[in-house]
Amino acid sequence: MNRTRTSGFSLVEMAITILVMGLLFAFSIPAYQGITASQQLKGATENLAAQLRLAREKAMAIQMEQPMHWAPNFMNSDYHIHYPSGFIPTYGQGKLPNGITFFSWGAHPKMLKDGRIDFSGMVILQDRRGNRDTVSYLTSGLVLTK
Repeated sequence: MNRTRTSGFSLVEMAITILVMGLLFAFSIPAYQGITASQQLKGATENLAAQLRLAREKAMAIQMEQPMHWAPNFMNSDYHIHYPSGFIPTYGQGKLPNGITFFSWGAHPKMLKDGRIDFSGMVILQDRRGNRDTVSYLTSGLVLTK
């Protein structure tokens, strides 16, 4: 009796391989979603801080005050910066990613002509999981993120 050996995988080997790959995917997808949500929060924080810094630079460049407002769903944005009277009504409109909310300590900051801000305050951004990042603005004009 001369048997020839055929190469290939058995049905059991294929089932075990698919099961192991399924388990890997099942554990990796929630981790990936957590990383994505974390990066969205960090990106939104950095973007908001950049908008504050840009408004400060613009106020110094054109020598006119730049008020900034936090207003959810104002003209489909969450925050915006006003040009002074005689200019375009708004500029720097920003929309936060889905699932990112914010609340602020202090009223609306105003960037002054000399680079200062009229008062200190902070904006706290939060994602769906409860993670928080903070954008602080100081009267000296410094904008910090944490």
